Amino acid sequence: MPRTSILSLLGLMALTATLHSETPASSPVALEDKGKTLILSNGLVTATIDKGSSTIDSIRYKSFEMVSPGKPVYYSMGGGKSYRQPTGAAFRIVKQTPQITDVAFLQKWKPGNDQAVDIEVHYALKQGESGVYTYATLSHPAEYPATAIGEWRMVWGMPAKDDQSWLMEKIRVDKLRAWEMPSPADLKVAKPTGIKEIVELTKGVRAGMFDCKYDFNLEYYSVGCWGHASDRNQVGAWIVLGSHEFFNDGPMKQDLSSASSLIHIHFGRNHYDGSSTRLEAGETWKKLYGPFLLYCNSSGNADALWNDARAKSATERRAWPHDWLDNSELYPQKNARGTVKGHLTIRDALKPQLNSAGAWIGLAQPEKGGNWQSESKRYQHWAKVDAQGDFEIPNVRPGTYTLYAFNDGAVGEFEMPGAIVKPGLNPTGELVWTVPRIGKSLAWEIGTPDRRATEFRKGNDYFHGYVWTNFSKELKNPLIYTVGKSNPATDWNFAQGGYMVNGKAVAWPWQVQFQLAAVPASGNARLILAWASSDGARVELNLNGKSLGRPVYPPNGGGNALLREGIHAKYGLSQIDIPVGMLKQGSNVLTLTQGRNDSPANHVMYDYLALEMP
Repeated sequence: MPRTSILSLLGLMALTATLHSETPASSPVALEDKGKTLILSNGLVTATIDKGSSTIDSIRYKSFEMVSPGKPVYYSMGGGKSYRQPTGAAFRIVKQTPQITDVAFLQKWKPGNDQAVDIEVHYALKQGESGVYTYATLSHPAEYPATAIGEWRMVWGMPAKDDQSWLMEKIRVDKLRAWEMPSPADLKVAKPTGIKEIVELTKGVRAGMFDCKYDFNLEYYSVGCWGHASDRNQVGAWIVLGSHEFFNDGPMKQDLSSASSLIHIHFGRNHYDGSSTRLEAGETWKKLYGPFLLYCNSSGNADALWNDARAKSATERRAWPHDWLDNSELYPQKNARGTVKGHLTIRDALKPQLNSAGAWIGLAQPEKGGNWQSESKRYQHWAKVDAQGDFEIPNVRPGTYTLYAFNDGAVGEFEMPGAIVKPGLNPTGELVWTVPRIGKSLAWEIGTPDRRATEFRKGNDYFHGYVWTNFSKELKNPLIYTVGKSNPATDWNFAQGGYMVNGKAVAWPWQVQFQLAAVPASGNARLILAWASSDGARVELNLNGKSLGRPVYPPNGGGNALLREGIHAKYGLSQIDIPVGMLKQGSNVLTLTQGRNDSPANHVMYDYLALEMP
């Protein structure tokens, strides 16, 4: 390990030790049933659970109330007429020892509910833990009708200190989203906008900016925690994960995290084109979501508390699967799980320097003909390839999977079906991913294949309401990108949609101007278009004044990532073969026009563009 990494780790360990050294000694876990409520306590936290609503109405930590009055910790499904909370549930004690108590609330499906599944919510308190574990199971017996589950979430309301300020004024999501929140008073006088989730702030630390829950969309796999903390009151509240195996759609999938006044965790991650869980009549299905920790910490500023929460997540990962959760059907213990270990090699004839370091490699169980990007019914297991190309995917549930890999710099992905995982070690040996090529060289490239539009203009500043309204103020029509002269970070926008003129959207062509020293006598060139996102898009292609034929409809479109302030949705890849007779020695112009301009939602975000020459 590099010296700087060792020092950073030691510093983080010392910080964590300092924070925890001020935690009072814990007591055995106590459960008190008061009829309508349950009280769980361990000397560090006291949680009050409403039995009728299956919610945590209070978490007392030291002198702090960590739950907003009237905004409890709750699970819910759907929205609008299909909204459902597991209220009126049957209560049971799953486990009760001095070390841990696990209580559950089961709501059976009733005809009339859109989601034909039973919901069981669990809360568990461990001795010595300054937070409450929670998890939930969904069940669809064979006799239930066909159904689909989209939105499926848990929400934790953040408390205010008074009507002017939050108990925890800072939000901590990632390095880009770590600032002071608008206060309760600021939000009360904020101006509504044409999008109900977005308000315009008129006073306070973020006056003149927009505030929206979508500001904080997050790739869950990229972090182990998110939450709120305070410099003023030196206390923090966090969602802390030990695993991501129960989430849908793989490691690139994002959804809501923290926001003003609350913390979200979305299990179905239905925003940004998340896949719903579809169940057929006669199908028996169960899935366990969690456990994860509602973590409380104190005795440090917001950044120190955030570092402690991240260290806690690392501890949770090492403890996964938790030995206190006894459910062999839905939650196999470590000795019943497998470790998949091997070496990944990437070979790209046009990029010989490309290697597998940092690649995502994972196991998923999509339906026949499907892909991990749209799989929510089962569990997924992912890990990163190390600098030498070796990988280890731990704690895999036994079963037959498809093994996938993708990496920055490589177009497309590796896929190997029929990977059988058994308890214990499962060696794969060397896996070789040969990137398909038809040509001998690349005439030009724009961007980096990484499934995001981050490297383009506004790629690190995309998470603001109404950002698309500034495109026509700041960029020209047509947008012109000259290969060899233009800079992707300033001259290629992160999203292409309509161009506003006098309040109306018009076509916004983007031109790629490039030079060719020579043109082959025969064969096809290949235009590579990798899509980070698209919604309602139809891309028309023109080369040197001639149409390239039918418009391109990017695959895996949907998710409204531009209006929902994302930098990507679902990845797609289009490859268009071009007769070399359409190319010219010397100057060439490729024009790309997003042809649907009736809504600002209609857009594309390019991940990567290239021209491969025969």
